[in-house]
Amino acid sequence: MKSALPIKKGYGLLWLMVLLLVACKVTLLSSYDEVTDKVLSQMQQKTTAFFVKSEFNPNAEELKYKNQQQFYIDLKTDATTLRIRNNAVEKNKPMIGMLDLLDENINLMDSLHRNKPNGLLSVNDVRLLKSAFETQYTAMFKFVMALKTRAGLK
Repeated sequence: MKSALPIKKGYGLLWLMVLLLVACKVTLLSSYDEVTDKVLSQMQQKTTAFFVKSEFNPNAEELKYKNQQQFYIDLKTDATTLRIRNNAVEKNKPMIGMLDLLDENINLMDSLHRNKPNGLLSVNDVRLLKSAFETQYTAMFKFVMALKTRAGLK
């Protein structure tokens, strides 16, 4: 009979642990951030406008690097602002990683554009960059929308 008592205590502890686990809400990701959503949308719109202009009139004087420096400054500022904001949020590694990649891609595009002898991106450059940025923004928006849905927002 003495051996039955430790088994009952073991079940009691097991039930207590299960109860504690069920009662605790475990959050592995950050919550939805409306500012990140809005700034990311603005960045995507600026980038898309740049690519549409480049496709429509690839040799336009306004698209030369010297005339697009403010575009790159604005994108880099937005990306840095978002990264700083998101670094302040707990459990936000996925978004921070995506923002780091976005910043890296903005820098690569800036460097490619800056180093063109005529100051213009080629049609192939624009096609590849547009596809890469669309893919990246889409992934980021899917993540933001998942956080928004999880928060019960539409």
